[in-house]
Amino acid sequence: MIVELFVSLVIISLASLVGAFTLGIKLNKLEHYLEAMVAFAVGALLGDTFIHLLPELGEEGFPIEISLTILLGMVTFFILEKVIHWHHCHHTKHGETCESFGYMSLVGDALHNFIDGIILGGAFLASPVVGLSTTIAVFLHEIPQEIGDFGILLKSGFSKKNALIFNFFISLTAFVGAFVAVFFGSIIAGANQFFIAFAAGSFLYIAATDLLPQLNKHFSKKQAVIQVFFIILGIAIMALLLLLE
Repeated sequence: MIVELFVSLVIISLASLVGAFTLGIKLNKLEHYLEAMVAFAVGALLGDTFIHLLPELGEEGFPIEISLTILLGMVTFFILEKVIHWHHCHHTKHGETCESFGYMSLVGDALHNFIDGIILGGAFLASPVVGLSTTIAVFLHEIPQEIGDFGILLKSGFSKKNALIFNFFISLTAFVGAFVAVFFGSIIAGANQFFIAFAAGSFLYIAATDLLPQLNKHFSKKQAVIQVFFIILGIAIMALLLLLE
C-alpha cells in the first residue's frame, strides 16, 4: 500500500509542472482542451464519490458523524477557495502588489495539496482500487487547477522558471497530508471512515460548485455534446475500476 501511495503522490506532484506545456498553445485552443479536461474531471470526481467512496462507508446508512464529515469536506474547500481569492490583484489595498497575491495563492495551493494528500492516504487505506480511482480523480482535477495556478504566478510577476519551481515544491505538501492520514488511520480505529467521508464531501463540492459552473460559462451544441461525452467517460472509467476488485 505504501509503494502505491508513494507512486500516486509522485504522479500528483508532477501535475504541478503541466503549466510549462501550455506556453506554446494558443489561448483559444487551450480553452477547448481545458473544457474537455474539466468535464472529464467532473465525471471522475462524481464517479469516484458515488461508485467508490460512499459505498466504502457501508450499506447500513451513515451515522450523523459521517454525514457531518461529508459536510466538513464541502465547507473546507469553500473556505479554501475564499482564502485563495482573498487578496486578488483586482482588489489590492494599502500598497499590496500582485506579487503578494501570488504568494497568497501559493499558501492556498499548499493547503489544497495537503488536503489532497489526506484524501489519497485515506483512499489507499481503504483499498488499492479506491486509492487508484481517487488518484485518477485528483489528477484530472489538478491539471486545470495547476494550469490556473501557473498563470496566476506569471501574472503576479514570477518568472516562468520560478513559477514552475514554486508550484512543484508546494505540491509536495501532499506527501505531508498523506503521512498524516496513514499515521492517524493506523492508530485510531475507524479514522479512515472519516477520511473517506471528507474526501466524498470535498469531491462533491469541487465538481458541483467549482468545475460544473466553468462548463456553463459558454454554450453551444458542439460544446454540450463534448462536455456530456467526457463527463460520461469519467464516470465510466470509475465504474470499470470495479472490475479490479
